[in-house]
Amino acid sequence: MKTMFKDLWTDLEASASHRAGPGTARRLVGLNAICPMFIGVRAPAMLRTFILEVPRDSAPLPDIIPVSRGLHFTVQITRDEILPDHASLMLTSSAAAYNEIFASITEDLYNKLHSLTRKKEVIAGFITRVRLWQVFFEKQGDDGLSEEVQRGLYGELRFLKDHVFPSATSLEKAVRAWTGPRSRQHDFQFGSAAVEVKTSASKQHQKLQIASEQQLDETTVEKLYLYYLSVAVIEGGADTLQTLVDDIRAVLSLQLGALAEFDNLLIEAGYLDSHQGKYNSIGYSIREYAVFLVENDFPRIRESDIRLGVGDVKYSISVAQCRNYEVSCSQLSIKISEAC
Repeated sequence: MKTMFKDLWTDLEASASHRAGPGTARRLVGLNAICPMFIGVRAPAMLRTFILEVPRDSAPLPDIIPVSRGLHFTVQITRDEILPDHASLMLTSSAAAYNEIFASITEDLYNKLHSLTRKKEVIAGFITRVRLWQVFFEKQGDDGLSEEVQRGLYGELRFLKDHVFPSATSLEKAVRAWTGPRSRQHDFQFGSAAVEVKTSASKQHQKLQIASEQQLDETTVEKLYLYYLSVAVIEGGADTLQTLVDDIRAVLSLQLGALAEFDNLLIEAGYLDSHQGKYNSIGYSIREYAVFLVENDFPRIRESDIRLGVGDVKYSISVAQCRNYEVSCSQLSIKISEAC
C-alpha cells in the first residue's frame, strides 16, 4: 500500500501538538466521495483517527463493532451547519504505538470506500473492512510477522503461485481456495480435496511441525495432500516474501476481484506491505518440494486417536518417514483443475 497520506499525517500531528487543549486536528480527504471522509490526530494523546460522515438514520449502533486490540470505534451525532443531522463513525488508534499500522488501515478504508456510489454500501463496506482489520490484530504482532510465520506464509504463497495458478482455469477460484488465513482446518481446499502446506528450513533430519490433531486427519475429506517445501534462508537474498507477494499481484493485476480477495487474505494472514523493510531482509532458496498423500499408515495423529480429556495436541513428523507416500504433482494438479 502506498503511503498516500504520509505528508498529511505529519501536518496533522504538528497541528494537534500545538492545540491548547483536547481536540482533533482533521482534514477532508476524498473530495468527491458520497460520504465525507476525514483523517485526523486527536490531542493530547496524538492518536490517529479516521472519520466517516453518514446520515444519522443510517448510522450503526456503537456496539456493532466489538472492542479489539489496536482500534477504538465510536459513533457521534453531528449537529452543525455543514453536516446537519449526520453521524460521525470514528475509528481511532487505541494507542500511539499503533499509529503506523493505522496509516495502512486508513488508506485501505479510503481506497475501498471513496468510489462507492451508495451510502448504504459505504457504511456496509466500512464495517466489513474494520472487522477485517480486527482479524489482523488478532493474529499480528505489533512489529510484523515472526520469521517462522513469514516462512510458513512464503510456503503457502509459493504453492499458490507455482502449482495452483498453472492448474486453475479461474484465478479468482484459485485465490479463494487459499483458506489458511481464515483459520480453516487446512491451508487449501479444492472441492473434496484439501492440501496442508509445510515449509522447513532445517538442513538434516527434517521434521515438520503439526499444529493440531485435525491438520493431518484425512477422514474429514476425500483426499488430503501434504505439500512439503524445503528452503534455505538467505540473509539479503533476492527471493523474499515481499517479492513473491508482488509477483502474485502482477499475475492477478487484470483480475480485480481475485486481486482484492488476495489482498484481503494477506491482511487476515497478518501481512502488511508497510512491514516490507523487515520482510525484505530475508530471502529464500528452494531446496526441494514434494507432495505426499495422507492415507493408510502415514505418520500422523487423527482426532479419533485422542483420548477423552486430551486437547491442544502438537507434534512433529519426520519427512523421511513420509517418502513412501509421495505422489506426483500432476496427481494433485488434476484435483486443483477439477475445483478451479
